[in-house]
Amino acid sequence: MVEIPLFNSFYKHPILLDLFEKDSNMSSFHDGTDLSYMNHDFFAKRDLSKENREILFDVISQQYLDCELTPPENLEALKNKGVFTVTTGHQLCVFGGPQYFIHKIVSVLKMVENLKSKFQDFDFIPIFWMASEDHDFQEISSLNIFSKNLSIDKEDGLGVGHLNPEIFMPILESLKDLFKNDARFNNLESIFSASLRQKNWANATRYWISKIFEKENLVVLDADDSKLKKLFIPTIKKELEEQFIYNSVSETNKNLSALGYEPKINPRMLNLFFFGDKKRHRIIFENNIFKIGERNLNLKEVLNLLNSSPEKFSPNVLMRPLYQENLLPNLAYIGGPSELVYWTQLKKSFDLANLNFPILILRDHFHWMTEKSYKKWKSLGFSDNDLANDPDTLIKNTLLSSNNEILDFNSENELLIELSRILLAKAQSIETTLIPSVNGSLKGMKSNLDKVRNKFLQALKRKEEFKKTQLSKISSQLHDNGTLAERKDSFIPMYVRSEKDYIKTLKTYSKPENKCLKIIIY
Repeated sequence: MVEIPLFNSFYKHPILLDLFEKDSNMSSFHDGTDLSYMNHDFFAKRDLSKENREILFDVISQQYLDCELTPPENLEALKNKGVFTVTTGHQLCVFGGPQYFIHKIVSVLKMVENLKSKFQDFDFIPIFWMASEDHDFQEISSLNIFSKNLSIDKEDGLGVGHLNPEIFMPILESLKDLFKNDARFNNLESIFSASLRQKNWANATRYWISKIFEKENLVVLDADDSKLKKLFIPTIKKELEEQFIYNSVSETNKNLSALGYEPKINPRMLNLFFFGDKKRHRIIFENNIFKIGERNLNLKEVLNLLNSSPEKFSPNVLMRPLYQENLLPNLAYIGGPSELVYWTQLKKSFDLANLNFPILILRDHFHWMTEKSYKKWKSLGFSDNDLANDPDTLIKNTLLSSNNEILDFNSENELLIELSRILLAKAQSIETTLIPSVNGSLKGMKSNLDKVRNKFLQALKRKEEFKKTQLSKISSQLHDNGTLAERKDSFIPMYVRSEKDYIKTLKTYSKPENKCLKIIIY
């Protein structure tokens, strides 16, 4: 395996970089970013009541039974004091969407193993939180595989977890066509086919995830549930009455801006949605009135609605983390770079809601590279860290170093400086009004000299075109203008290639606290 640093190459957001620097300006915006922040006192503050643990266990157990799946073996332990969770989550992308969907889950599994090794008096459960309440259909409805985009179109409506799985059948048919000559796809096809026979998309997603990770005791949670929403009523009520997330995040954003940072998300006055009329409506708060679709409610009416139908209230992106930590005995959230940046805006919101803030861990990043491609890269004379760079920049820098003498125009520039001195002296001796004209001509000479040097460089680049083609071919498999391939390409091809070893290999190389891209050579 080859490791390449992620920071200052693929990720450059100042909040993200400083988040993982101890004693940085970001220190007051979180409660820790690695296992060293955890101890027995930390665990004690994050335990749940027996009653809440029972509710959580009952809901998750029923969700598995509804899918005709056997609940994970470790789920029973969730009822016990001293058992904690490590959580990640994602939108319900069709058949996983981009690879990093899988990488998030692997990161949670590995972190749980690390915790069990370090704290043997406690037990830990990996949780995958399904974003089943999200209604943005465009973000879940496409799959990139073999440079093809498989997608379907549909208007946004209710939370995507309620969708009929059959609408994704065209994508499965396209996958079957792509792998029609590869028998190794048969098992995955059967898993996906069975998932599409579930009653909704949340169940379908739970099904295929559970089958792929069936040896890992991963617990999949759908928090779009009336019993779980009842546990969150006090926080929803506080938001309706005080708009505390808007106020606290606005204050946090001002503090971040004062420190020179650029906050990722600006809060809305009210950070809640409402399920009704087959649609997820944003609740708009204006002039002390709560607008839900065509309805206008006062505070008393909306609170009555909350108490009678809590399952219809849905948190937005800023409120969802609070819902998660309200439900779970959670120690850490493992997320992507953008997620962790907006989590740092929420520390004060958690404090106001009297909720514990989790440790923030950056998810693992992986890339698969053939041994042939890696050897070719090295034979071209480039280092492992060069893989993070733009191919054009690498070629240019290589040309500059290998053709330094040809492209060294220092002597020519010195001649031009001497010529400038002579011409300006002559202009001064004849008539000072000539000086601007001379300066203009000299500027043109300098520009032309730069153009000559650039033409030399372009000619050398043409000579290196074959090398550049090889370079670009390898680099483009890893990233496109700094955007990692794992953020776009499906996990399916590599899974099909080595189904029995795929998850095992990722777990072997997983190091969530190591801020590197892990390149697996095969």
